[in-house]
Amino acid sequence: MTAEDEEFNRIEMESRIKQEYIRSIKREENNRMIGAHQDHVRRLMDELAIARVCIRELGDRLSRLEKPWVGLTKEECFELCVKHKNESFSLLVAVQDKLKEKNT
Repeated sequence: MTAEDEEFNRIEMESRIKQEYIRSIKREENNRMIGAHQDHVRRLMDELAIARVCIRELGDRLSRLEKPWVGLTKEECFELCVKHKNESFSLLVAVQDKLKEKNT
């Protein structure tokens, strides 16, 4: 083997060592990035689970608070007017209509 061959082999060996070193650094960086990504995804999933519980709890509370609005029928208004014998029928209907408007 000539001196040139030996020098070529030495340079080639150094090149392989450097390439492997760079590959290992890239692998480590990729693993670090994957780990960080997995941690980030895990935290987001935990936050999402908490948000789902909160939404469910708020929905349950809201359903307990909501009561369907029940208004008077015009017949009921008329009966009240007859019972009280005054001119309140149109007033009761207007109040009823306004309540419906506000509650829809």
